[in-house]
Amino acid sequence: MLNANVLKEKLEEAGLGIVMLQSNPGMPGWAPDFAARADLDGNKVELLIEVKERPHLADLRLAASMMKNNVGPHQVPMVACHFVGPNRRELLKEMGIGYVDMAGNIYLRAPGVLIEREVKQNPFGYEREGLNCYSDKASVVLRVLMNAPRSRWRIREIAEAGNISAGWVSRVVDSLVERGLVGFSRREGVTLLRGEDMLKEWSEVYDWRRSRFYRYYCHGSDVREVLEKVKGLELHREGVIALGFHAGAYLVSPHSSFNHLHLLLHGPSFDMIRPDIERQLELDPGEEGANLILVRPYYRQSALFGARRIDGWWVASNVQLYLDLHRYPLRGREQADHLLEKAIRPGLTKET
Repeated sequence: MLNANVLKEKLEEAGLGIVMLQSNPGMPGWAPDFAARADLDGNKVELLIEVKERPHLADLRLAASMMKNNVGPHQVPMVACHFVGPNRRELLKEMGIGYVDMAGNIYLRAPGVLIEREVKQNPFGYEREGLNCYSDKASVVLRVLMNAPRSRWRIREIAEAGNISAGWVSRVVDSLVERGLVGFSRREGVTLLRGEDMLKEWSEVYDWRRSRFYRYYCHGSDVREVLEKVKGLELHREGVIALGFHAGAYLVSPHSSFNHLHLLLHGPSFDMIRPDIERQLELDPGEEGANLILVRPYYRQSALFGARRIDGWWVASNVQLYLDLHRYPLRGREQADHLLEKAIRPGLTKET
């Protein structure tokens, strides 16, 4: 719980001398949770601090806008959170808002003052609050909306598109409405409001390392020849494999080079499909020299939702590509950002 004592401790750990910290100060127009006067090497700073325990990106954007419109010329707005993830830190910096959290992240810019400290991992872990709309099953609703971001949907239409129950869709939509990510009315149906915020929030809790990876060497003179072999795979049904990670993103919007392919297999069909692929591609298993990786996604049900054919290859959806690449170490974030800019953002509903 972020109370006055904890907040004072975190600010002082960052080197600020706290002269005064007042909770619920009476102020015209807007009442922040805390007002503080601080000192850093003789520089006086007046802080107005809004507490947002575990904010969603949409909530944070609205709170930041409200703070900017109500602070005086010599006052510095800040948000205090349980943990400020990387996308939230990026958003607040862009909006000129400082932040501090219980993990030790802090950013404060004022005349003569700059404090910035980052803690890469969340020491508190990810705590679900109510329904987790980023779980495997719930994410089907998100994928349906992101697949046609300008559409208006009825609950039953989403259920049919995702092959899930209408009752489950209603629960997920209620959670997304609470987060300010989608809109819903009986007249207009379900509309996607903040697709980019939703995707970035999702990427903070998604971990590609939880998938299982089976590494092979596929005989070929270069990666292009291996790609052609993958295109020629004959399987018992369509939609059970899809190129992912760098190779998939390359086919959507070329940006960075790659020297191995990730081939995502439909989770429930994995054990049946894998031997057939090994046989057809004449794969040699092993870590050394591996140029093809069969992936058993930890999202067993939804990872291949929205996969499509591009120039004859099955390719994972842009959503899945972004999630897998966002924290992938080998130029993954760079490729994910490129994919967002060139392929995802242009199709999203204009965000307010």
